[in-house]
Amino acid sequence: MPPNFTRLYQAVLRDTTAPISLRLRRTFGEWLVGKGLPFPDAGLPAQEFDADGTRARLERRGDCGRYVVEETREGALLRTRITYHEPIPGLAGWVVVTVDEDGATGGGDAPGFLPAYLRTARITDGAVHLTDAPDVLDEYEIPRLIHTMAQRERRVPLVIVSVDPQDAAAAGGRADHLAAATAGAGVVVRFADAQAQRRFNETIGPDLRVFGGGIRTYVAPFDPEAESHPFRHRPMGGAMLRAQSDRALGLVAGGAIGETARRALPDDVGRAYRIVSRILAGKARPGDIHDVVVARRAPADQEREELRRRMMALTVRPGPVAAPSPASGGADKNGEPRLRPAPASGGVEETAEPRAGSAAAGQPVAPEGGPAFDVAELARTVAAAVVTQMRGELEAALDLAAQARGSGPESGHLLRQMRTLGAHVDGLREAVLARRRGEDLHAHEALLAEAEGESERLAAEMERLRAEHELLQNEYAEAVANARKLEKRTRWLETRLAASGRPAYGVAAEEPDFEPTSLMDALNMARETLGHVMIGDTDTAATKLDLAYPTLSRVWAAKTWDALRALDAFAKARSSGEFAGGFLQWCMSAADLTIPAGMVAMSESRTVHTNGRYSTSRTFSVPEEVHSSGRVLMEAHIKLRKGGTPAPRIHFHDDSGGATRRIWVGHVGDHLPNTLTN
Repeated sequence: MPPNFTRLYQAVLRDTTAPISLRLRRTFGEWLVGKGLPFPDAGLPAQEFDADGTRARLERRGDCGRYVVEETREGALLRTRITYHEPIPGLAGWVVVTVDEDGATGGGDAPGFLPAYLRTARITDGAVHLTDAPDVLDEYEIPRLIHTMAQRERRVPLVIVSVDPQDAAAAGGRADHLAAATAGAGVVVRFADAQAQRRFNETIGPDLRVFGGGIRTYVAPFDPEAESHPFRHRPMGGAMLRAQSDRALGLVAGGAIGETARRALPDDVGRAYRIVSRILAGKARPGDIHDVVVARRAPADQEREELRRRMMALTVRPGPVAAPSPASGGADKNGEPRLRPAPASGGVEETAEPRAGSAAAGQPVAPEGGPAFDVAELARTVAAAVVTQMRGELEAALDLAAQARGSGPESGHLLRQMRTLGAHVDGLREAVLARRRGEDLHAHEALLAEAEGESERLAAEMERLRAEHELLQNEYAEAVANARKLEKRTRWLETRLAASGRPAYGVAAEEPDFEPTSLMDALNMARETLGHVMIGDTDTAATKLDLAYPTLSRVWAAKTWDALRALDAFAKARSSGEFAGGFLQWCMSAADLTIPAGMVAMSESRTVHTNGRYSTSRTFSVPEEVHSSGRVLMEAHIKLRKGGTPAPRIHFHDDSGGATRRIWVGHVGDHLPNTLTN
């Protein structure tokens, strides 16, 4: 991959059904047709298409082939590459799909042809069946799910979608979306019902469960009994999924795809992949892949057998050399038989006892006719092989020895030796696990250090943005203040022109008016000068905004002053009988003191009425002349800011046509609780 490309997607597909090329060409060709390109011709070894900036190149030779599609997405070059090799004797077929982007601008979902291709045969990642649709499991299939999750050969992440108690159909839609997005790079599972989910959570344990409509991605490798870092299997809460929907699902899909995009190709596929590139470039023959990939397996088997032979030699307890016995191969000074190893390949016998001055002194041991090898290094080398590959063989041998108990001194000695070996294997296993835990701890510490460095960088960036934001707020407040002055000057000039009947020349004097510097400043002035607006106990709510948003509160204070003056003018007009409508109609009229009608709402939503908590927060004190209880629900409100956070409001009750002939203001402050703000 060129250094300026970013890997967005990768899938390694094991396909044992021949021929791969026919099924792949059909599904890939249908995808090309959808992009406006022609369907590929099966008879041509190489083809190239170009239409509307999308370019496709197809080539095949022998049992392998490669398709490449290059297209532009949001100004960046997107490259999809599909490389395959047919199944041959000794080598299963495979397809490698990658998506790279030059100048990455976003995530990468599975290419559009992949779901259709996955339906053509049973295709796996080497252990897990890869499908284009989610697997729906009931409670009786949970053991199979746990077994699949713990498969050592599993490469792809497993995404589990839980039942959403608030929306029964949500889990199905989320699972379908994720299955299409992660096709080939992940497996998606959802529970058929709550009972299946409960059984899964009971089996998996409290740290690894999924519930409440959430989604969890279980990466590989996975061992539920030995998992020390449960949160590497990333959860996504049901609340976030309900609130952010597609964006949250995109994060889940991107996390799953990222797990496979970063992984190296399996060893056998990696070797074959390099040979395929050489074959397609004409630098290797089609038959070379068999020689390179398949033929290399024999030395590996021989190496494994050699490790086994050396390990078995080291497990025999050394003893002083005694006269050989025809039946047992010799006896020590206590009369116990000494094992004679089986002849090695070629018929040459090797002694299981180290020579004096070698192993006893910590020096390398040299078998007869072979090079010296270091015991400690050999122990480290074979530890993992013993635990992972030969444990079954050793346990079988131990069973055979146990069955032979009491049959003679040879069997008793064999049993003791096998028990010793079993203890050594357990010790090696603990050492390997301890080393792995240490490596995980070091990796965790490295990631933590990296995260701390990134946190410091982000903190500095946030501080810079905060300073810029504060500067912009100040500039905005000054612009609003200047606009208000110009608006007042214009109104004053229009009044003077209308009164004089002729144009006014020269510079007119500024209209004297009050400009509040804070919400509390506006409220205090209103209490002193506005006779038809009564302001209740709302100083705490207003002060909170003044202290939390000192710059923006200047803008809100100016709007509050305008709104209170408009309410005062309306109350005067209505109480005197000059105006018969409500405050909204007043703002829609041609009166002198008004505010934009879009700022006014005379009622609340039905939810506020039916929810006691929401309605109670909007109930404020009034004189008994207004209501006998001394409190009234103030639905009418003025929006000082239409959206965002905070969103200040003025809540009021209109009694201008009632006993008090006043407007009663109960709240000037941040948005009161509702379904969105709570």
